[in-house]
Amino acid sequence: MNEITAPLRSEPHPITGAVYQAIGDGLVRVEDKANGKSGIFRHDGTWIEGDLTHADKHLLGYVGGPDLPPGHDVLWTLMPALEEDLPPWAEAQEAARQGQPQRPKFIAKYTNDPGMETPEGLRSAAHVPLEFYLDHDRRPELIPDVYRKSSPVPGGPEKVPSARYFDRKYHDLEVEHIWKKCWQMVCREDDIREVGDYQLYKVANLQYLVVRTAPDEIKALENACLHRGRQLRDCSGKKATEFRCPYHGWQWKIDGSLPLIPAEWDFKGVRKEVSRLPEAKVARWGGFVFINPDPGAISFEEYAGPEMMEHYAKFKLQNRYKQADVTKVIRANWKVVQEAFLESYHSIATHPQLLLHGSECADIRFDSFGNWSRLGHVGVSGSCPHRGMTLSKEQALDIYRQIADFMRETLRDMIGDEVDQYSDAELNDQGFNNLFPNTSPWGGWARVVYNFRPNGDNPDEALMRVMFLAPWPEGKPKPEPKAQRFLDADQYWTEAPELASFAKIFDQDCGNLPQVQAGLKAKSQPWVWMSGYQESIIRAFHHNYATRLGLEDGE
Repeated sequence: MNEITAPLRSEPHPITGAVYQAIGDGLVRVEDKANGKSGIFRHDGTWIEGDLTHADKHLLGYVGGPDLPPGHDVLWTLMPALEEDLPPWAEAQEAARQGQPQRPKFIAKYTNDPGMETPEGLRSAAHVPLEFYLDHDRRPELIPDVYRKSSPVPGGPEKVPSARYFDRKYHDLEVEHIWKKCWQMVCREDDIREVGDYQLYKVANLQYLVVRTAPDEIKALENACLHRGRQLRDCSGKKATEFRCPYHGWQWKIDGSLPLIPAEWDFKGVRKEVSRLPEAKVARWGGFVFINPDPGAISFEEYAGPEMMEHYAKFKLQNRYKQADVTKVIRANWKVVQEAFLESYHSIATHPQLLLHGSECADIRFDSFGNWSRLGHVGVSGSCPHRGMTLSKEQALDIYRQIADFMRETLRDMIGDEVDQYSDAELNDQGFNNLFPNTSPWGGWARVVYNFRPNGDNPDEALMRVMFLAPWPEGKPKPEPKAQRFLDADQYWTEAPELASFAKIFDQDCGNLPQVQAGLKAKSQPWVWMSGYQESIIRAFHHNYATRLGLEDGE
């Protein structure tokens, strides 16, 4: 378990102005000077003493909860590629920061976002059209055409049946129509560099051994002996020469063929039906390995669509170095977990510390192109319309260009003059995109990749996987990819310090999810609401979901 908050944090609440001060041992003192009250709380929200009896749980956790080791609380986009470079780099950045004027932390009364009408429909009062940024880009000739494409999800607020998140009926339908039929990310090619290296992939009740069978060949074999069904491997591994069943010794080559049945005389005529392990289809894209168990599946490229292919083409994800890979058990359905990362509407309540810098993320761009959705495309933060603070177009453009200049020089230290191939738009791209059903490689240089799936055959638990892919110079040999770390349901994300400041954000996000899962079962209305725009990508997901499962309207 991490040490609790060292050094001790202190933050004002962005709306109430109450000061949250860590006092050690997981305790936080909250002082509301405006109302003359104060109280002491555990970082999980439990009141201990004082006349102030309720406080913001998410800010309590951020201030007083388990923290990162010294030197690791840095923005994930600014991390060096190698963790051993992090402490001195972070110290240098901190020293430089101390010598610069700091952005003020604004306390402002909650006013609600009045919204505005736009040619594409209702948007936040902070809305700045994407076209404004693109039309004022200083390197417009470098902008890919796909950046100018617009495809908002039509329609307004919609109901989604709550039972989709816990009823086993839907879990079983997902196995048949999603996990057996859709393209799913398993690993990076770098995870299985040598012939015989393999990754064990589990989703629901399905299991595959994804193995490099030749220098330029990868196969996905069902992880079950065709004799009595014993799993051939219980974990991932390196340089296998065979998969020998531990139960009766049937011997399978890594290409899935069967050279040996012990006492084959007793299995007369059987070999014809058991000569090869069944396989899933395999695709490689951007350094990732995807599988699809459906033998009749369309190609990965057709499934992802031309917009996704074009959007990532210049970023050369295959060149990235995997500097973090963390999987955590969450006590909630995989869709509940994923949907927490398909919108930024939750930032207002879940990440109050971000509002201190005007980072409400209210002006997020959403587009949906079939199986691929694009979120948070290009725009900048700084406005906080729920507190009456919005930037003008000119102010937003100034921040946009500052970020581009900063990213350009930061990346130059990592990938050299290759960075000059990118427009301001691409250097600002932080989109947390999603490929149906469950994989989210972020856009631009954000490094982040999400993946969500059921934890075994349990619809009430999920596995959330987070990778960081660091920029790496083309042609330079990459280090060994970071090994995957596993966290159980009761561990904090901050126990994975390689995730840098994102770990504390994840702890806030995931702090909601078990309570969402419980609330979905407790509520009498058998549906939840998804908004017209800010939750439109979740609506797009459920349109695809219902179509694939063959559900009727409202089912």
